[in-house]
Amino acid sequence: MNRVRGMGSEINVRIKLFSGIDKELKLEKFDPGEGVVMKVPSGKRLKWALKNLGIVDVSRNVYFRNGQRISAWAKLKDGDEVTCLRASGGG
Repeated sequence: MNRVRGMGSEINVRIKLFSGIDKELKLEKFDPGEGVVMKVPSGKRLKWALKNLGIVDVSRNVYFRNGQRISAWAKLKDGDEVTCLRASGGG
């Protein structure tokens, strides 16, 4: 019997949007404390989930998974909580 591990399975991730990103995406009744819970195909990267939320330019933001900074290319895992913020600078 050949079985491909994880094929066809979905995982749940929570994406929290800050810095006005939710307003830019025009999400109705968005609660920053709850974020957006998404079902994502197993093995997908954060970039895939962000694009499905409507974030076109993923390089404009910074991302943290469970408190640690990650890139948009990070593979998502079941139960991940991702925080999305605009990159800030100053001088």
